Amino acid sequence: MSETVFDPTPALVDTHAHLDDPRFEGEVEALLARARAAGVIRVVTIGVDPETSRRAVELARKYPFDVSAAVGVSPHDAGTYDEAVAAELESLAGEPGVVAWGEIGLDYHHDRAPREVQRRVFLDQLRRARDQGLPAVVHCREAHADLAGCLEEAESYPGLEEPPRGVLHCFSGTADDARRAVALGYMIGIGGVVTFANAGAHREVVRSLPPESVVLETDAPYLAPQPHRGKRNEPAYVRLTAERVAELHGAGLGEIAPVTTANARRLFRLPEPEGFGGAPAYALGRNLYLNPTSRCTNDCAFCVRRRRLGLGGYRLWLDREPGAGDLIEAVGDPASYDEVVFCGFGEPLLSAQIVAETARWLKERGARVRVNTNGTAHLARGETAAGLLEPLRGLVDEFSVSLNAADAAGYVKICRPVFGEAAFTAVLDFTRTAVGLGFAVTASAVALPDTDLAPVERLAAGLGARFRARTYKND
Repeated sequence: MSETVFDPTPALVDTHAHLDDPRFEGEVEALLARARAAGVIRVVTIGVDPETSRRAVELARKYPFDVSAAVGVSPHDAGTYDEAVAAELESLAGEPGVVAWGEIGLDYHHDRAPREVQRRVFLDQLRRARDQGLPAVVHCREAHADLAGCLEEAESYPGLEEPPRGVLHCFSGTADDARRAVALGYMIGIGGVVTFANAGAHREVVRSLPPESVVLETDAPYLAPQPHRGKRNEPAYVRLTAERVAELHGAGLGEIAPVTTANARRLFRLPEPEGFGGAPAYALGRNLYLNPTSRCTNDCAFCVRRRRLGLGGYRLWLDREPGAGDLIEAVGDPASYDEVVFCGFGEPLLSAQIVAETARWLKERGARVRVNTNGTAHLARGETAAGLLEPLRGLVDEFSVSLNAADAAGYVKICRPVFGEAAFTAVLDFTRTAVGLGFAVTASAVALPDTDLAPVERLAAGLGARFRARTYKND
């Protein structure tokens, strides 16, 4: 059995958001969970003054696997910048999770501070960023000529000698402005504007840039991409920008995402994750749950992973997938549990070989093994249901299959599968085949508001499976 490379959510980084904005109050964890579901593995939240910089650092401390921070004073607040502010920013810049200095720069559109003051404050912050070894997050509006002069002057500053030296956030200049900045060692930040109907000239600039010089951003809660323009932006929407950038380069999302994510890692000096980020195993009650993957072929409307980063005090979104040895190590003594269940924040059978190896070890020690599945992994892996299930005979005691609907249209509406209506056929095939091979099978459906589960229960009976209605929790 060969492992699949199926991944519906190529890893993305939102290099610029304002998670401390009052419009996100009380919702940050849900925003980050939705971002993870869209493939966004990290968000850089940006300070624009001392207060927002402090909040950015606090968010990076609270969500270390999901959020990094930048600290700085924007050109709008340049008039408030003094030695005390600079000293506080230098202190904040040394805090864990801080990966950049910004946003800083020049804004000649609003002119909320005298231009000479803006330039002086910008250069001073660039110097301090270099001293701290941090790249700069640069804001520029209607000031590209002066900006280029400042960036050229900063070339003589010591520290941070290796590019990228920063990013021109929400880039609004010409192709020549972009090329000049790239030549000086800066990345170009592309956001939702690239999706706007009236942004043809901007799209041509983006098309002219090699993907190796581009990073992606939202500027959330501002500048939401189509089809959300005019509404509150959020990090999950960076995927829409990525898709548009990919289209402009005649590429797929799976080609652009790795390049822009690698660019973001270089820009912010982000290390590859050493641990898993999330828990490979978590105990709830008398059961132990194993979490082999965060990949999933569905995006179910009721799924808790759309609203939370974990359950029961455990963080479950994974930065790296565990192997069978990692899962076995996390189990400890399986005799301590009534049941060991493969059920994490993804579809376990996408990692079927790891499930089989771990389940064999568990069965040798007398454990009861269950797999919670949406029943579509064989479709994603390019196998038959029988081909996926046969190697699991004797290793899995029960499958709990998330059925959720009595017909393909209803399934697509509730479960939003990557494979469309073909996914519903795959679930039926998986359930029927598992029953035929002698596995105990329970088909389940979530009791969504105003939903009649009787047809689903009849379908489950026709497939030879038991049925269980699951309580809907909208919290």
